[in-house]
Amino acid sequence: MSDYDFGEKVTEYSSKQKKEIPVWVSPKYTQSRAKAIEIIETYKHINSGDFWILMNESKNGKMVYTGLIISHNACLKLNDALPENLKFKPSCMSLDKDGYSGSLVYAYINDDQGIYEVGEVSQYNCKNAYPYAMALKRCFDRVVLKNSKLAYDGVYSDSEADEFKEKINTETVSEAKSRIINREEWRNKVLTLAREKNIDFKELAADYNLSEKTTAEEFERVYKDLEGNENEAIKQ
Repeated sequence: MSDYDFGEKVTEYSSKQKKEIPVWVSPKYTQSRAKAIEIIETYKHINSGDFWILMNESKNGKMVYTGLIISHNACLKLNDALPENLKFKPSCMSLDKDGYSGSLVYAYINDDQGIYEVGEVSQYNCKNAYPYAMALKRCFDRVVLKNSKLAYDGVYSDSEADEFKEKINTETVSEAKSRIINREEWRNKVLTLAREKNIDFKELAADYNLSEKTTAEEFERVYKDLEGNENEAIKQ
């Protein structure tokens, strides 16, 4: 790997096995690392210390590097450095205090940037005492990661950290991170497809009973259902 130090090691400590175990670097991590380096070399205020490694212990007893997480402060710096047409636009924000299942949702819609994104919090995914600030933070970070293209290469924001800590008593932190990220990927696919088909996401959420408890598998079924409806329309 290059001279940039993201904290990679030959071994990592396993809380399951109570010992150091070998590291396997996944292709997805290599992709996210290359994109992070591109951002670092393009925007000088960003450095390798703004990132840390997302890792998961595999069934064969190795620690797998699966991606990178970027700090919220780095997202703030990155937004300031982006070209004017790609900066976060506060005027594109709207607030829904009565989201499904009692969630608080900030929505960001910018046709010029081609982005429809949301940042949501509820009692299930946020233990923070400042829910409005957390919802805004999540929405902001997601928009910046998409505008910088980091989101498309396996880089995630630390604004999801509360969700990473969920189910800590029944699964490891790394397993929780993997679950949340998989859910986030399918959620984003549903959001994108709904936008392409001019489907209001609140109506879609009501139709499919989507909430903060919706799993990756459930989002995947919604996505495939929407795709199936589109294919049927084409056939007709």
